[in-house]
Amino acid sequence: MIRAFTVLAILFFSQCLMAQIDISEARSMPIGAEVTIVGVATNGGELGIIRYLQDETGGIAVYPGTGTIGDFPDDVAQGDLVEVTGPLKEFNGLLEVDPVLSYNIISSNNPMPDPIAITPSEITEETEALLVSIEGATFVAGGNTFSVGSYDFTANGETGELFVRSNHPLIGEEIPLAKVNLTGIGSQFNSIYQILLRDLDDIEIADDFFFTSAPAQTGLTQEGFDVRWQTNNAGSSIIKYGTSPDNLSNTIEIEDLTTEHEVSLTGLEPASFYYVQVCSDNGSSTVSSAIQLYSTASNSSGDMKIYFNHNVDGSLSSGSFADGYTGATMEAEIIKRIEAAESTIDAAIYNVNRDPIIAALNAAHERGVVVRYIADNETANLALADAAADFPVIRGNSEGLMHNKFLVFDANSTDNAWLMSGSTNLTEQNIATDFNNMIFIQDVSLAKAYTIEFEEMWGSTDPTPGVFSVQFGPDKRNNTPHTFLINGTTIESFFSPSDNTTIAIAKAIQSAQDELQFAILSFTNNELGDAVLDAHNSGVEVRGIIDNINDQGAEFDYLMGQGVNVSPDNNTKQTHHKYAIVDGNSPGSDPQVVVGSHNWSAGAETRNDENTLIIHSASFANVFLQEFEARWCEVMGGNACTTAIQEQGIDGVEVSVFPNPTSAFANVSLDFDKSQQVVMNLLNSNGQLLQSTIKQVAQGPSMEQIDLSNVAAGVYYVQLKSGKQQLTKRITVVK
Repeated sequence: MIRAFTVLAILFFSQCLMAQIDISEARSMPIGAEVTIVGVATNGGELGIIRYLQDETGGIAVYPGTGTIGDFPDDVAQGDLVEVTGPLKEFNGLLEVDPVLSYNIISSNNPMPDPIAITPSEITEETEALLVSIEGATFVAGGNTFSVGSYDFTANGETGELFVRSNHPLIGEEIPLAKVNLTGIGSQFNSIYQILLRDLDDIEIADDFFFTSAPAQTGLTQEGFDVRWQTNNAGSSIIKYGTSPDNLSNTIEIEDLTTEHEVSLTGLEPASFYYVQVCSDNGSSTVSSAIQLYSTASNSSGDMKIYFNHNVDGSLSSGSFADGYTGATMEAEIIKRIEAAESTIDAAIYNVNRDPIIAALNAAHERGVVVRYIADNETANLALADAAADFPVIRGNSEGLMHNKFLVFDANSTDNAWLMSGSTNLTEQNIATDFNNMIFIQDVSLAKAYTIEFEEMWGSTDPTPGVFSVQFGPDKRNNTPHTFLINGTTIESFFSPSDNTTIAIAKAIQSAQDELQFAILSFTNNELGDAVLDAHNSGVEVRGIIDNINDQGAEFDYLMGQGVNVSPDNNTKQTHHKYAIVDGNSPGSDPQVVVGSHNWSAGAETRNDENTLIIHSASFANVFLQEFEARWCEVMGGNACTTAIQEQGIDGVEVSVFPNPTSAFANVSLDFDKSQQVVMNLLNSNGQLLQSTIKQVAQGPSMEQIDLSNVAAGVYYVQLKSGKQQLTKRITVVK
């Protein structure tokens, strides 16, 4: 029996050998044909679950689609000689064996095939799935940081494309500013041929003299800033700059040779943008950076306003409070800013169904304000329907979402330029019900940066859009300043998908020393999941609220499984926030708030139009911490999560509430020294909001009445807010 089994095994193995074909022959067979090939795996898990196999005749991708057996590709490493059987399939132009019906690892640790030397134009069908090399390549985005996405490079006078996938080892690494030799695998996505690097070892510096760190802006003032960079060998320090990338007419040169370079630009104009290129010369070679855009600080006030549409835990305040806690105050502030606009209003809003906001924009347009509006192309935007808008409107983006939520008012006015940002769509659901935030910043430099982003999508600098020049999603460029100094507060600004926003958020998370809190609608981004886990593992106290825990690829289960303290929303209202707080209770470190429209998702990073701010401010972080603690208390099952906030009072205002106790109503007697807008709230004993109204109160004495007929007996608080000041009066209701 043993001898018979051996004979059968030999016959079976012989048949397998006879069925095996060269990879080049497999590539010539029709789609759907079942093939058996043997090749060396030229990649491992750094490219995800796909494996590229190569023999002496060619290469082919192997993908473990539906129907794949065993542990492929988890047990297939780079250098394994693998026999694979499966049908041929074409996916987005790439020829694959998919699924894997059987496979066998014949041997391991085999040497890699010698890469084929090519130029960028030779990344074609002929070199698909082969290990290739390109010499003397220069990255267009040199000096930036690798993230998920594609990167153009030039070599031999030709242009090629490199693609970096999620979780790739290159993510977070600096893109070299030197000429490099590249080794990678030829691949294809639709009609685009790409090279796939496997790790940092696939990039070899080809220059003798090069930058070892990209230029960085420091020492920002209204009159100038410093620029620092490093080189591998000593050289001079040269800066070329100007107000146009095509005319860097100003030059500063320091001839002293050094590897640590720093040059100061002085005598500049406030709130102005300067294109800057740095160079170094070591006597035999000169290296030059890509041109960067930097901003000086402005003379604007830098006033910042924060709004939430639900009450918070004000007992945690270190002296700072939000400007409003209701949807009514949010909408009132938007309309107030629209009515105050003198020259321009730019709106990039994912969705709007609030007719009062569109009516206010129409009124602004009628009085001569230039109103421009960008909406998402697939969202209802009901308030814009049926020609409701008198101003021009365009819609995008065809590859993802125009997911921005920002308004820019009077962008060129030092005193009247305002930016609105945050997580709130201008819909009744988002404003009144879902948990959201909204911020306003008075700064002309930040407003100008947002205008650049707006006009890239708008397609022109004119009141009417350039319909043939609009740029959305992956078509946009990294073309705005990223660092601003606003009334002493450093603010970073990023737009997706052009600006490596995920890396900026990850750096903020990585800077946490003590605490990290976040509240996110959708969290599917692996890089940010790893950053949160790394913070947790380093001893940072992490707490996070994630609403859509069942999104495809959600990080919730992964983080929970690693012991990170995350919770689902557990609320009928949607947690629509997209914020993170870094060291909000550690003012000695670098407290930060990440805020804007950017969910922590692959779509937000690679396809959607998004806006993100990182605000380095202890007081700003404390205000957001009050909001987070109230939401965290609620998801943990608490029923007394918000507080009525006792403060000093409102300047120039006298208030009394009577009768007290009362049963059906309360009179609020007011005496104001000037006319002003007041928000009047009724809170229960836990500080939860029951009623909210906005009153324009005239100078002098006046009276308002609060209906208490529908509330139960107990202790309540009448809260009045005017600007950043508020006061609270206790009242007892008896029945």
